[in-house]
Amino acid sequence: MDNLFFDIGKLKKCGNNVIIGKTVRIRYPELVEIGDNVIIDDFTYISTELRLHSYVHISAGCKLIGGKLSMIEMYDFATLSPNVVLVAGSDDYRSGMAGPFVSMEYKAQAEIGSIFINKHCIVGAGSVVLPNSILEEGSAVGALSLVKGILERYTLYAGVPARIIGQRDEQEIDRLEKEFLHDHI
Repeated sequence: MDNLFFDIGKLKKCGNNVIIGKTVRIRYPELVEIGDNVIIDDFTYISTELRLHSYVHISAGCKLIGGKLSMIEMYDFATLSPNVVLVAGSDDYRSGMAGPFVSMEYKAQAEIGSIFINKHCIVGAGSVVLPNSILEEGSAVGALSLVKGILERYTLYAGVPARIIGQRDEQEIDRLEKEFLHDHI
């Protein structure tokens, strides 16, 4: 697989049946692990440690950022809709300086952490997920939402900040997963 912006051979791990768009940019490919049956669409930018399990889809225009000290992990059947931003690390803008060329001695304490997007989670278009957030299994976020913290299992969220707006059908999603895996493995 040829990519204009990074050498796919430099990825820490790359599974089978992986499609990475030609305009995907991965700043630290040595920190990226990709499982089987993963698609990363064009115009996506990745600048953090990243672990993608199987059947993950990252739609066009997503940004997964945080730097070398932060981490994002997405589990089986997780999906990011177009233009989602996952921010696993952030500078503190109240005091001190910011930016990649400013050493830590001139910056205020940054928030550096992780984002976990568990199995069957969906993040809607244009949403932002902030550092140290966990989307528990099956949680879903509506478009243009802001997430900070822990989202409950099989619960629908939307808004700024994201609030509960409904529930997902865990039994039906589980049934469909078993049927899908039976038909495709």
